[in-house]
Amino acid sequence: MKKMILAVMMMVVAMSVSAQHEVGSITFQPKVGVNGSLMYMNNDDIDLEGVGGFIAGAEFEYRMTKWLAVSAGAMYSQQGGKVKHKEFNVEQTARIDFVTIPILANFYVWKGLALKIGVEPAFKVRDDLKMPENNMAFMASKYSFGEVNRFDLRVPLGVSYDFGKFSLEFSTNGGLTKAMKNKDYYNAYASFRLGYKFSLK
Repeated sequence: MKKMILAVMMMVVAMSVSAQHEVGSITFQPKVGVNGSLMYMNNDDIDLEGVGGFIAGAEFEYRMTKWLAVSAGAMYSQQGGKVKHKEFNVEQTARIDFVTIPILANFYVWKGLALKIGVEPAFKVRDDLKMPENNMAFMASKYSFGEVNRFDLRVPLGVSYDFGKFSLEFSTNGGLTKAMKNKDYYNAYASFRLGYKFSLK
């Protein structure tokens, strides 16, 4: 049993070492994962619920120094959220698909462990808004969903760990621009992603 544990530990160490990329290296990384997202407004009269979705895409990463890399990619991301209004006793749901372009600085603080921050432009490709019918008072209120903006800008914060050629990543994103025209709703989501790195240089 001890020999088996020791062998597993040696494999983990070997995979962590192999995950280190030299300065000047370039990697290509397909990714796939799941999202949990919200449409939020700063108002105590509404309750927020998240919706789930998937996220998939790829990114390129360039290793500038031993501890710093920059990356850019494109992801297809299913987002949205549910909003319940207490006074009107109604619920509305938004499901919005985006193509996002995360541009990140990746700080490798320990072996394959990286902290990530950057900007993420997002472009709407599809939306599906389900709102209550025959409730004119609510539809005229500031709480009802409006037309979804085609462009959104977010700030992603994340952490990732490389083991071998695989990478496990957790990221949170908060919107800087309004999600809908003439409405104070913003997008926010968190995601878990699994990637696989191919060395290009």
